[in-house]
Amino acid sequence: MFGELWRKFCSLLKKEAVHENEPQRILLLLRIILLILCLYFLSIPLVLSAVGPKTGVWIGYIFAVMAVAAFCATYRLKVHTSVLICAGVQLAWVIAFVILYGWDCGIQHLMFEMLVLVYFAIYNSLGYKIGYTILLFAVRFGLFLYCRTDISVLALTETATVVLQIINTVITFVLMAVACSMFSSNVESAEKKLVLYNAQLKKQAGTDPLTGLWNRRQMMQYITEKHQKEPNMAFTLGMGDIDFFKRINDHWGHDCGDAVLVWITRHMSQELSEHARLCRWGGEEFIFFFPEMNGDEVCLILNNLRMRLDNEPFDWKGEWIPITMTFGVEENDFHSNIDTLLKNVDDKLYMGKEQGRDRVIY
Repeated sequence: MFGELWRKFCSLLKKEAVHENEPQRILLLLRIILLILCLYFLSIPLVLSAVGPKTGVWIGYIFAVMAVAAFCATYRLKVHTSVLICAGVQLAWVIAFVILYGWDCGIQHLMFEMLVLVYFAIYNSLGYKIGYTILLFAVRFGLFLYCRTDISVLALTETATVVLQIINTVITFVLMAVACSMFSSNVESAEKKLVLYNAQLKKQAGTDPLTGLWNRRQMMQYITEKHQKEPNMAFTLGMGDIDFFKRINDHWGHDCGDAVLVWITRHMSQELSEHARLCRWGGEEFIFFFPEMNGDEVCLILNNLRMRLDNEPFDWKGEWIPITMTFGVEENDFHSNIDTLLKNVDDKLYMGKEQGRDRVIY
């Protein structure tokens, strides 16, 4: 029974307004604030009846009705208007309470929550918000001057002053916490989405969409940064090219060619990813970066990959297509730059092509 009532209550709080494109989180925040205010307004007569003075307790009931009316209005009015009504109810309460019970009641601190509410919940110009700040300051300063020259309408006992100070401080902190938690979660959510989106964009910018391998840009950035940080690091570059790839595209179509690239990538990842960084250099060419490995070790690994491809033809719709690759290998000589090493490994690759393909040249 209680669970069903709670679900209905939460559903009521989250119900959308009649107007389209309204910020729902701010509507929810306003409704929560108004409900808290309503309970607070209703508690004031009880407190005053207990600690005095008992006259003037009616003000709490009046403002409780105003809070309920403002709560109901959030379902019909625009968010901008509802925010102003909520702030207006609080401002009227501050003015009335200070005039009735004096400056020492502490309710004037509620203006800080009103400032936070309007600054973050209304998407107006900065000039509008500065004007609102000046208004709150003028009201607060005016009330301070008023209390310096005039005594409160209703005299409070020392006990009543302390109790009201505590209650008003608590309500101010509660409303500030509710508002700040809502707005901070909005900022954190937006920031998280932005970080994830930027990470996704960065990944897309450095990834080949077909194979999922790094693209040329990402590989060059990685090798260059690695070489700059550790100029004396031993490494070996490998370059592979699918033999007669154009013939595959011309004979079986580009869909087949794309499938071959994905198939080759899976085999390369299984054989090389433990040892090397892989990159689709362009078309049917691939680059491999082997850190802390010499040319002989890399030749052994690439020959294992080459023989695996020789023994496992590609299945294209029931037709078996032999796929081979030619590789070039170039070891870091500790005096050539990256561009020179890449040119050397490319030359060795084409040397392998000229010698009949399906081989590793070092």
